[in-house]
Amino acid sequence: MRYIGIKVLKLIFLSTILVSCVSNERKLVPSTPQEALTVLLEGNKRYAEDVSIHPNCDIERVKETASHQKPFAAVVGCSDSRVPIELLFDQGIGDIFVIRTAGNNLSGKMVMGSIEYAVGHLGVKVLLVLGHGACGGVTSAVQGGEHHGNIGLLLQSIQQDIPEYIGRVELLDEAIMEHTYVQVDKILSNDLIKEKVANGELLVKAAYYDVNTGIVEVK
Repeated sequence: MRYIGIKVLKLIFLSTILVSCVSNERKLVPSTPQEALTVLLEGNKRYAEDVSIHPNCDIERVKETASHQKPFAAVVGCSDSRVPIELLFDQGIGDIFVIRTAGNNLSGKMVMGSIEYAVGHLGVKVLLVLGHGACGGVTSAVQGGEHHGNIGLLLQSIQQDIPEYIGRVELLDEAIMEHTYVQVDKILSNDLIKEKVANGELLVKAAYYDVNTGIVEVK
């Protein structure tokens, strides 16, 4: 029995090593916008099925990216703690340029400046605007009411994007997606973005993350 117990421990140890090796797997960099989108969606599928491989997450990758970055994708997402961008796409260090604001809202030139940097300087091939279920920012904007300070300004900005949904909480999911579409339209109105899209160098898409299932759907 003691011999069998030792063998079991050895098997557990070897399994741990194998899992560690998988988690340090290197992923090839996508060469086209469509390939980049496919890599993101394949990663999300692994995440939602609980078989993530956690690529590019070890100290070797830290050292490799210390002097430069070359992400293949950019995601404009919400600050919500339930929407961990790299995790839900099963990507690692240096893979995704992440821009997060409450309600994935693009109000202000600084957010657009970050997007221009990702596209123009880093050369990302796909840009997702990622809305999500149960978004607190959009929920508060739709509910209406009085809010003070910078929170009030944030909610006013969201309300300006989707005025037809104010007071219509029963249409919350629709409002969240519509707000995401509006942000995509804002991005596509940018001259740099328009040029990259027209040249086939960039895809810009709206997407929705289901906080109940972990699944991302590109719209």
